[in-house]
Amino acid sequence: MNPFNYQGPVVPSRLIDRRNEVDALQRAAADGVAIRLAAPRRFGKTSVLDAHVASMRAVGHRAVRVDLSKVGTVADVAARVAEAFTALPTDPRRSVRRWEARLGVTAKLAGVQLSVAPSAARPPVDEARTALLELLDVPLGLHQADAGLTVVCLDEFQDLLVADDSLDGLVRSVIQHHGGAAAYVFAGSQPSLMRALFSDRERPFYGQARPLDLPVLPVDEAARDVEALMVADGLRTDGAVDELLAFTGGHPQRTVLLAHHLYNLLDDPNPPGEPAVVAIDLGLAETSDAHQAVWDSLGRVERVVVVALADGQAPTGSRVARDHRVARSTLQDALERLLDDERHVQRDRERRPFLLDPLLGEWLRRR
Repeated sequence: MNPFNYQGPVVPSRLIDRRNEVDALQRAAADGVAIRLAAPRRFGKTSVLDAHVASMRAVGHRAVRVDLSKVGTVADVAARVAEAFTALPTDPRRSVRRWEARLGVTAKLAGVQLSVAPSAARPPVDEARTALLELLDVPLGLHQADAGLTVVCLDEFQDLLVADDSLDGLVRSVIQHHGGAAAYVFAGSQPSLMRALFSDRERPFYGQARPLDLPVLPVDEAARDVEALMVADGLRTDGAVDELLAFTGGHPQRTVLLAHHLYNLLDDPNPPGEPAVVAIDLGLAETSDAHQAVWDSLGRVERVVVVALADGQAPTGSRVARDHRVARSTLQDALERLLDDERHVQRDRERRPFLLDPLLGEWLRRR
């Protein structure tokens, strides 16, 4: 079975590197320090959270990940919290059980598998806020019963503001009293919005969490992990893994995607002569529609900027401005818009802009 699953979170046992980040989360939980974990989409944030949850459970703590992605109402938020907390031991106050049916949460056998179904009978806003207040306090009730710790990872935390711009204040009003009862991780895939939530003096969580960013994977360490998984299944890579990591530059999802294709190629009785090159071609074929959609969404000047970045040129330099007859100030404005958007262009540690997706860069070079 191909060990490289690129279409969803990676199981903790097959997480590529991220040892430092998981260790940092564990130390913070032990110290009772809240963490703000921010990373662009496809950077493995949820996989890291799942690994953290698994490691905390392995040493005897309670731990859950609450998926807040695309919540639209306060009732949605309450239902997601109830969904996650159903995996916890029955809380003494019976808050989860009391709200399950009202929120559309249906527990299955063993109480760990459940579904959250849309329901016309969802409670009104005031009742939903009451439910959320009670549910958020479940870790405190558990702690009062057995003095244990509950680790709560709130994934896509910034989406709370879509449901209600004041929900971060409601969450803060409850969990600020939890002390040693719970350790929190606030995670999000919109780094600038996450920074604003925790660095804006007007927001309730100002200064309330230690920042932890997910950079690209260290190339050498990631190559060793990918190589080890392939060798464990008897595959000979002959340098192909190093070629792939040199191409991806450590982009987490693209590394796993191309490793998936490389694994299948090497597992074939007659592998191609240049398997890394073929794996990249397969990755491009699979993602070309997404790249076309990105291209179609950009204006003319934004297209000039991303093509320059793909070609290794200074996107606001004199040469690009001259070749395309665009003022450098106009190029700079377009670059800033792309950086503000955060989906396709970011800055490295030296503050140089780069294309986040190596496959998008290759697609642009081959146009």
